[in-house]
Amino acid sequence: MHSYILQDWITIRGAVGVTTVTQSESGWLDLAPYQDVTFWIDAREFTGTTTPTLSFQTSPTKDEVLFQTMGSPVPLVLTTTTIAAPTRVLLASAAVPVARYVRWLLTGPAAGGWDATFRVMVGANALGL
Repeated sequence: MHSYILQDWITIRGAVGVTTVTQSESGWLDLAPYQDVTFWIDAREFTGTTTPTLSFQTSPTKDEVLFQTMGSPVPLVLTTTTIAAPTRVLLASAAVPVARYVRWLLTGPAAGGWDATFRVMVGANALGL
């Protein structure tokens, strides 16, 4: 298994009407040789009327229209000394397995301003590596 940082610590602020923020292309991971991935979300703070969620998306190329969500959105669970339970996307059971590029999509509340501080680590497994 290999470890990567999909997102180092970041604080994202959304205004009224801004409900989603997509990770910039410079932060996407190229996980082409891998078949199974595990995401660990470390969230330290959020504000807003509802809990923000993170979705993980994958695509075989960098074309926006090809990105699909892997699994269900994950609510940000505040942590202080430990990291929340991991989210797994396994080739054998995933409706949308890892294609190549992987990124996150943060969804905040629709009403009012909001923010979230988090980081995401990835463990990736490939047959024969």
